[in-house]
Formats: sequence, structure tokens, C-alpha cells
Amino acid sequence: MQFEVAKQVLLKAISSVNGAVEKKNTIPVLQNVKIEAKNDRIMLSATDMDILVTSVFEADMKKGGSTTVPAQMFFDIVRKIPEGAILISQESPSILQIKSGKSKYNLPCIDASEFPNLSEGELGEEIEVEADKLAKMIDKTRFAISNDETRYYLGGLYLQAIKRDSGFELRTVATDGHRLALSFMAINLKTAFGVIIPKKSVSEIRRIIDGSKSLKIAVSRVKIKIITDQTTIVSKLIDGEFPDYDRVLPKNNTHIALINKRNFFDAVDRVSTVATDKHRSVKVVLENGKMNLQVSTNDGSFAHEEIDINYSEDRIETGFNSRYLLDVIGQIDKEELLMRFKDGNSPAIVEAKDMNSVFVIMPVRI
Repeated sequence: MQFEVAKQVLLKAISSVNGAVEKKNTIPVLQNVKIEAKNDRIMLSATDMDILVTSVFEADMKKGGSTTVPAQMFFDIVRKIPEGAILISQESPSILQIKSGKSKYNLPCIDASEFPNLSEGELGEEIEVEADKLAKMIDKTRFAISNDETRYYLGGLYLQAIKRDSGFELRTVATDGHRLALSFMAINLKTAFGVIIPKKSVSEIRRIIDGSKSLKIAVSRVKIKIITDQTTIVSKLIDGEFPDYDRVLPKNNTHIALINKRNFFDAVDRVSTVATDKHRSVKVVLENGKMNLQVSTNDGSFAHEEIDINYSEDRIETGFNSRYLLDVIGQIDKEELLMRFKDGNSPAIVEAKDMNSVFVIMPVRI
């Protein structure tokens, strides 16, 4: 195998696949990236047996072939080499050589036949999605993915296509039981589905989206495939049933406060500085166009902030985990947000006009 390629082209491809490598894996070949050279095209592949990422690019092919090399070492060398052309040559079955200018590196190889094959299986309808819209949906929801291993079905992002009166809607949903994030967009589709994508795969999918105009998605009961211009991800899914989140979405939150997002975020951030309890709780009181935020601790620490809001309904006194509240407020990309309450003991809704996202946060006792 021998080919020549520009550094930035090779580096982009390695960067796309490198995240799939499990750094702590005890199986040597799983710490490697597979290189296949054929028909003036190079394919790089990496897997941890749950996710397979491949990236394809064109190169000046001199000789075809395939092998695997240590992924992190390969990435670090290419990243540090000066700009210019890089010549990749397999000098022997056990050595891959990297040359650029006056630089030369030899890396140990493991035969490509030892690299595992993560088959796609039977996939369903392929749908095309605008990359920037899906990226935004992922960004608006993945922060709420649970880290609780006992509820493994919450340890991923729920990707759902549902039939609405006006057509199909694609949704991303995540919850850890304390907060829920939902984002959605209209999509051209014929069949509904719902799959749970593991957290690591979500990160890899989000990473390859950048720079793409559109991507294609196909799912089966056990796998999902994401295709961009140069990179493809095949990932196993979480085998479980995502909760019926629609039942969790409050339906009778009629007490509505219109709040400046920046003022709200900064005030919560300031008062939470003195919070010391496990939930970093902040007391929230709404009445007469004001929101009062308060934190008091057993050691005498105290913080109080008051901000002006648009609210003229019944007095509401509640409390929230300040970190969760900041996470939710931080997802709002509008100047003003709407916070909807039923009462002080029920979940609150946070949203903004024309944002295609809804957030639910559970109260805590103060």
C-alpha cells in the first residue's frame, strides 16, 4: 500500500473516526484505525464493537492495500507534521511508514484481517435531514441524558419520528428524571420509528455533522446508520423502551412568566454561589412583576436577588436545583423565555417563541 495526500485531508479523516476508538480496550486491534487503499480512494475505519465510524477521501494512489495502525499515535503524528503532502507506505506487513518533507515515522501494524466487521443488518427507510437543524436538536437535548447506569434506557438520546396532523415530525428527547428536553422539526417521511442512541454515539454523530449540508439516516430495531458526504457511522442502539415522555409534559401550566434570559441566568448563577446542599437548591418566588431568588444554608450563608419579569398572576413559591435550572436556561437562544407553572409543587416548562424546543424541570423542596 502506498498513497500521497495533503495533511489537512488526512487529518480531517482521522479526526472523524478517532473518537470511536476505545482507548482502554484490551484488544489491541480495537485501539487501531484500519486503512484501506483502493481505486484512488482511502477509507479509514475505527470501532469499539458498538460503533463503527468510516471516513473516505481521494488520494494519489500508487499501490493499493490495507492494514491497521495505532489510532492515537497516527493522529498525533499527522497533527504535528508541518503542512504539505504526506506519503503513506506499508514497508512490510508489520510496519507503516509516514513521510513528509524531511520527517519520517514508522508505526507498528496489525493485519487488517483481524479488524472486526460491524455489519449493518437490515435497515429501514433512508431519510434526508438538514445537518444544521439536526445539530441544533442534538445540542438542545443531549445535556439531559442520564448518567444513571441502573436506568440504562435513559442513558441515550431518543430519536423519534411521529405522525402529526400536518405530516411527520422528527424529535430528539432526553431525560434524567429531573429535567426533560425535547426538540423537533418537520420531516418528509413515510414510517414512524423510535430508537435510543447511546451517549457516545450521539457525540460522534454530532461531531461529523459539522461542515455538512445534509445527512441521511436509516434505522433498524438494533442499529442506526448516519451518512454524510465523507463519513459514515453505524451504531448499535440501546435495547430498551424509552419512557412515555408525552405523559410527563405538563398540560395545565397556565401561570406564565415572561423573563429576560440573560438577567435570569446571571441572577441564578450568582445566588447559587453560596448553595452547599446536594441539590444546590434555589428558592424561587414569583409575584407582582418580580421574581425573587434566594439561597440560605445551615452555616448562615445567604443570597438574594430580585429581577423584573412580566408576571401578574397568583403568587408561586417553588424551588429548583440551580445547576439543572442553569442548564435549561442556557439552551434558550432568544432574548426572552417563557416559564410556565401550574403551582409550586409541579414541574415547570421553559421555552421560547419560535424555538422548536421545550424543557421541563422538576421542582425540589426548599
